[in-house]
Amino acid sequence: MSRPAAVRRLVVAAASRHGSTREIADRIATTLAVELPVPWSVVREDLTDLRVLDDADVVVLGSAIYYGHWMRQGARALEFLRDTVPLRLWLFSSGPISEEETENAQVISADAMADLGEADGHMVFGGNLRTADLGVVERIVARALHVLPGDHRDWSQVDAWAEHIAEELRSRVA
Repeated sequence: MSRPAAVRRLVVAAASRHGSTREIADRIATTLAVELPVPWSVVREDLTDLRVLDDADVVVLGSAIYYGHWMRQGARALEFLRDTVPLRLWLFSSGPISEEETENAQVISADAMADLGEADGHMVFGGNLRTADLGVVERIVARALHVLPGDHRDWSQVDAWAEHIAEELRSRVA
């Protein structure tokens, strides 16, 4: 009689202020759950308690970008993961979208994390800027950075990236 394969736990989590990045994390988790066979267990968690990342074999961690940086919850989660070291780690960021392509590259801080080999990769997705949801300071910053309002998320890009992660895991994690 063969032994059942050990369950592999994949956690998808994201820091999101207004919900757009949370929706991206939901979509990634849904795609991974469909694409990954047993013995994978895909769970979508919030970052209110970082212990949800304990014992994860794989983590897909994202954050909205504010003022050129990951949100505090996302940055705290990444520091936590440096100590627990999951088998694999993918990062994603969402927004802002600027009229100037060079500005987009300048505001993304997670690229350095992937470049240092602390993550398998980092993907940047467009955000969804609903100006009605913003506070006064956020509106001023959005205007100063020439951030384009509207939904700039490309769901086919999100799906393709999640499918890429699933393929990597199927081919490299026994």
